[in-house]
Amino acid sequence: MSKLFENFDSISEKEWKNKVQVELKGLEYNETLVWGTNDQINVKPLYTKDDVDNSAVQPLPKSSKDWKIISKYTGNKNQDYSFLYGYLINQNQIDSSLELPNYLDLFIKYNGTSDLKSLENLPNLKYLDLDIYGYLAQNGLWQNDSEKASKELVKEALALKNFEKVISIQGDVYQNAGANHVQQIAITLAHAVEYLENFGADIADKIYFKFAVGSNYFFEVAKLRAFRFLWKMILEQYNKESEAFIFTSTSDRNKSKLDIYNNVIRSTIEASSAIFGSSDAIFVGSYDEVNKESDFGLELAAKQQLLLQKESYLNQFTDPAAGSFYIESLTNQMAENALELFKTIQNVGGFVNALQNETIQDFIYTSAKKEQKDFDEQTIKLIGVNKFRNPADVIEKSPKEKVVKQALFVPIVPTRLAEKEEKK
Repeated sequence: MSKLFENFDSISEKEWKNKVQVELKGLEYNETLVWGTNDQINVKPLYTKDDVDNSAVQPLPKSSKDWKIISKYTGNKNQDYSFLYGYLINQNQIDSSLELPNYLDLFIKYNGTSDLKSLENLPNLKYLDLDIYGYLAQNGLWQNDSEKASKELVKEALALKNFEKVISIQGDVYQNAGANHVQQIAITLAHAVEYLENFGADIADKIYFKFAVGSNYFFEVAKLRAFRFLWKMILEQYNKESEAFIFTSTSDRNKSKLDIYNNVIRSTIEASSAIFGSSDAIFVGSYDEVNKESDFGLELAAKQQLLLQKESYLNQFTDPAAGSFYIESLTNQMAENALELFKTIQNVGGFVNALQNETIQDFIYTSAKKEQKDFDEQTIKLIGVNKFRNPADVIEKSPKEKVVKQALFVPIVPTRLAEKEEKK
């Protein structure tokens, strides 16, 4: 192999750029071949080793090479769990008749009413999906009516013995609400630091992180890698060592009730980026009712991740994207930009204060508005939705029940890009 490359002369980036400039025949190089993103990151047509600054931030690989494939528990006794490592299950789905294989990890969504100790009887319990600050962000209200009562709930959860993790930092909400990649990293970090400040750094071992990945493949890979590095760096400031456990779901934001089987393709590609981003658990599917009619297709997408795991040998690498000049450059830029935004949030008093004065909401909704405009103008295209829509694909309209709550501030609400298109 080395002799093969000796037959070709190497060229510098400058020489390559000069050759391209000639081929452009007068067109401006930066305007033609360099494109910007909502993250304020410019993407070049060529990346070399000179684009990776080894003295800058570099992500650290997670300790485990394997990843868990997670699916939503439907309650159907015939649901196939043979290829799964775990279920995402609501607490109200648990009863005395529930029988699941002991090897399945359960990610329990706390319903806010039941006694937490009642959950400890399940033999395969691992992860509790409890996040009082995430609830506050999404509802504009404290989960247990007051800040004090909500914090007592966290203390009760931390006292549980059978759980490996009890606090889920719901960073997926920010992606589904329209935040860009840098914002997702920074806000999720500030979200987690709020727990460290209020409950002590030792609870870092009881925390796991939920992210959602969209269709910008390499940016999603870089996002997860950058977050893993920054979390480790922040914990060093607390003299604490703990590896981030990242639970990644496929995005709801770019899914649609139109041409629903395209959602399967999108989910499969997104899950692949989650793998290359070194996720610890991957949930392929939708939290809402968008894909209710295509559960079979989403299960198929989940099984495709099993093929990647067992037949493509991607689980043989702790960080399969390491060494890519493009991804390493994106990772470094995202980490640096996210760290600056994180500092901005901390300077206004931290996560809760930034919610109350709506600093975080301004970041997210400004980005979401720009993304929605790009979708409406077809700069962002979804096949079967705003591009090549099937005229026979008509959605039966059903009124949504409105729940009116007296919120303390504007909540962060996940929205799908296709919602307006679906009403046409």
